[in-house]
Amino acid sequence: MNRGYQLACAMWAMTAFTLALVALRLYTRVRIVKFVGVEDYMYACTGAFFLFFTIFIQISVHHGLGQNYWQLNIDDTSNAIFWTYVANSFAIIGNAMAKLSMGLFLLRVVQTRWHKIALWGAVIVTTTTSIALTIMLWNQSTPIKMSWDPLRTPGVWNIQIQPLSVGLGVWSSACDFFFAIFPWLFIRSLRMSRREKLMLAGGMSLGVIAGACGITRTVVLSRLNVFNYTLNFVPYFAWAGAEIAVAMVCIGVPTLRPLYLKTKGLASAAHNSTRSRNNNNNNKNNKELPRYVMYDRKAITPPPVVRDSGFSHTRTSSNISKPPTVYARSRNDSVEDIISGYQNEHAGVIWVKNEFRMDEQVVDWPLRN
Repeated sequence: MNRGYQLACAMWAMTAFTLALVALRLYTRVRIVKFVGVEDYMYACTGAFFLFFTIFIQISVHHGLGQNYWQLNIDDTSNAIFWTYVANSFAIIGNAMAKLSMGLFLLRVVQTRWHKIALWGAVIVTTTTSIALTIMLWNQSTPIKMSWDPLRTPGVWNIQIQPLSVGLGVWSSACDFFFAIFPWLFIRSLRMSRREKLMLAGGMSLGVIAGACGITRTVVLSRLNVFNYTLNFVPYFAWAGAEIAVAMVCIGVPTLRPLYLKTKGLASAAHNSTRSRNNNNNNKNNKELPRYVMYDRKAITPPPVVRDSGFSHTRTSSNISKPPTVYARSRNDSVEDIISGYQNEHAGVIWVKNEFRMDEQVVDWPLRN
């Protein structure tokens, strides 16, 4: 098979997977967590840039990317190189946006000053160098058209873009490793179980795979022969796409924990409901479920047969008894709540003026079909 077609198939497969992650993340943030931050918009934009990258690679393949440069006609070589320039622009900016999304996500949860400084430094340098490289890509020759149509457009070369691309590739790989290792610096001090710490930090640490892809892309680029551009640059674009896709997986998977918990809870509820129906198959009215109702002991004479709730307190002439404070904790609705040490707690106090009892009473359940 033509190497260009292989590249296009691989790119579309990665694009479909990353767009699915974008959809799941947005669903989780909008419908479950009910909070959408700047990093979520940045993540969605990264998915859009990756889609455009794949589309323009497909167009370039149509014009001859993946085939021998010297066996194509001049129009096809010019068009193939031009559309790879467009695609590469989206890849460079998309790669920076993926790291920016990860950096903004971590900035939301870290508290130490030097952690914030390090994150802001990595984000600013990555964004600045990516924008600069994209500008230089389109201004490496005079006139500009000469860079993608050298056989018919005379001119001069202003910039050697390949060494600069290699330098940015080294920095990009270093950032991938930095964002993969960084969560381990603060996550061990959080108030959560060891298993949750390992799961959360392990998901973020998948960035080492993105770093490995970046190193491979950089090595491939440094050894490329630009005189057969349409054939030799296929591996470079494949590894560039893989680096962005893996980075999006590392960023997206940890944020899907609330969706996982909800799905797990629904499955558990369905299982318990099935078991309950099996255990009560002799019940004549399956539409009735128990509900507990509070009764004032002094208002009912004689008192019914009751079940003690364990929280009965009597008012005396001197004071009103006050039971211990009852705390309710949210169920890890977002990764921010997990990383911040479960700070989203709700406290309530129950005051009881009279002695109460609880009686089990069967009532109609309005939500059952």
